[in-house]
Amino acid sequence: MSDLTVAAPHGAHFEFDEVRTDKGTKSLGEVPILVWDDVDALVACYGKEGILAVSDGTSLRVSFQSIARRFSAAGKTHDEIAKAQTEFRPGKRVGGVSTPESRAKRAAGSASEKVGGDLIESLLKQVAEGKLSKEDLQSLLGS
Repeated sequence: MSDLTVAAPHGAHFEFDEVRTDKGTKSLGEVPILVWDDVDALVACYGKEGILAVSDGTSLRVSFQSIARRFSAAGKTHDEIAKAQTEFRPGKRVGGVSTPESRAKRAAGSASEKVGGDLIESLLKQVAEGKLSKEDLQSLLGS
């Protein structure tokens, strides 16, 4: 099933695995997931700080599955999914107060999984360009 032209980093390979959304009820099909085979290569790729960030945060596999879900929902190719996974670098866990912006970002990601990233992007672009006003959105929401 390998239609990939993107190469995995040294010490890793891609496996195709099914990813699901909507709390596991909707399959997005089999997609490439980056799997590490060599610890030294893993450390060389992410660095010691990156490995520490993973140990105190989300596992690489969960991060790669999240990338695969978001990109699949947005209609991206297997190569685009694989490339995003090879370019991923773990960040540090940051705790903090939820803001309207952070909640909007999280909601946009969830909405993209439900109805597709292109549709949500189009909606948000119309808001950003002033084609949809605050009143339009309030009317749509019935508030």
